[in-house]
Parts: sequence; structure tokens; C-alpha cells
Amino acid sequence: MVAGADRLPEQDHGAGKAVAGEGTGKVPTIAGMVRTLAAAVLLVAVAACGGPAAHSASPVPSPSHSSAPSTTLTAPASSTPDNETVEKVASGFGAFDLEVFPVAVLHNQASAHTATLVVVSFTVHFPGGTYSLAAEPVSLAPEETLAVTALCTDSCEGATNTDVFVAVGGWEAGDRTVISATSATYTCGSPCAGTTGYQGDVAATLSGQVSSRTQVSVSAACEDGAGDIVGGGLLETVWPGGSSKAESVPVLVSAPPASCQLYATEIS
Repeated sequence: MVAGADRLPEQDHGAGKAVAGEGTGKVPTIAGMVRTLAAAVLLVAVAACGGPAAHSASPVPSPSHSSAPSTTLTAPASSTPDNETVEKVASGFGAFDLEVFPVAVLHNQASAHTATLVVVSFTVHFPGGTYSLAAEPVSLAPEETLAVTALCTDSCEGATNTDVFVAVGGWEAGDRTVISATSATYTCGSPCAGTTGYQGDVAATLSGQVSSRTQVSVSAACEDGAGDIVGGGLLETVWPGGSSKAESVPVLVSAPPASCQLYATEIS
């Protein structure tokens, strides 16, 4: 219809003047109306495309840094980290008749921590099998050395060697009471020397800040010239009070000892 609108069809021109061209003296053609309508549509389209005025994006604020110190407290790193390890220094056994004392000498390498609930398990070998037993739990103060032993009777007869397993229950910062001993003397008992072992006694003076009537476990360890454990013994006693106590522990010895030593600890 728009493309073919070069002229209007025959109509009453008087009526056209009275209605469409009133006050202007002109009658609008269809082509003119189309151009006007197109211009209006274009104006609306431009306005719609323009949209609201653009707003510049607000910058993301930088994270603020407070100059106030942190209230979280952390322990300073130690310049000399502690070595929380219990080392087995020596092991072996002493035997006579039907009794065997497997022995392990332990050393706490920590300088500021006590090893607690330390359990030594022994496996005693003999012709025909093995037998396992555990010593009573002990605690070792920082840098303390302690001999641990247990008595095995008929089940360990004919012992040839022993294996040792050490388990540490925990660690506590600080020290504990340490009982030291003077150089010990060994006295051969009866029989003084047998073909499969013999008995003897190890004596020394114990010293420590121990409360009166405290139960104390005293162990003995004897070594041969090569440093191997060849004798052991165990005794429980009561501390009488004061700072020292003379003590003697019966021992079983598998071979002539070159030296013996007493060790003592409070019984928990």
C-alpha cells in the first residue's frame, strides 16, 4: 500500500478540506504520513537505545591494615628443640638356676621433658622357643639413665639372649625426682661361680630428695668387659627419710662381671 501510493483515489475534495486540511489549506498525502510515522518511530528507538544515563562503577575499596598488634599469642619457637627420645643404651640378662633377669639400660635424651609411662617389653630366647614379659612402667627425668628389669622364672630357663622393645606413654615438661647412686661394689655369693651362672650382691649409697615412706624400686645391672649386660637384680624398698640410703641388691650373674651399678626410681 505504501509503495503504490503516488496518488489518492477519487474523493470529495470539499470534504477533505473541511476535515483533514482545516486551518492549513493542505491535505496530507499517505506518503507524507508514512515519513512522519517513520521519523517518530526512529526518535522512539533512539531514546530507547540511549537508556538511563550511565553510572561510573564505584572503585573496590582496598583492604585496610590495622597498625594495632595481634592479640593472638603463640609460643616462641625454641632455639634448641628438645629431643624427646628414650634410647636403649645396653641390654642383656643375668641367669642362675631357673631364674632370669632380662635387663635394659635406658637414657632419656630430652633436656627439659620427662618421659612418662615408659614400658619395656622383653622377649627371652631359649632353645625351643621364646617367652615375652614386660617390666613395670617407669618415668625418666630429663637426661636420666635408668636400668629396667623383670624377673622371669621357669618359663625362661636356658636363656640365650633377649630382645627389647621400649614404648613411651607420654612427655611432660619439667623435671622429676632423680635418685642417684655412688659407685657400686659387687660381692660374689654362693655359689661364687657356677657353670651356668651364679648369685651375688651389688651395694651402693642412694641419694635424692625423696619423701619419707616413699616406695622405691632399686635395680642392678652388671656388665662384662665388653659392656654387655651379664647380670641383673631387682628390689623394692621404702625410703626411710633423709637425703640418702645405703642399699644392697641381690643379683643373678651369667658371667663374671667387670662392673655393676645400682639405679633407683620412685614407684608411682
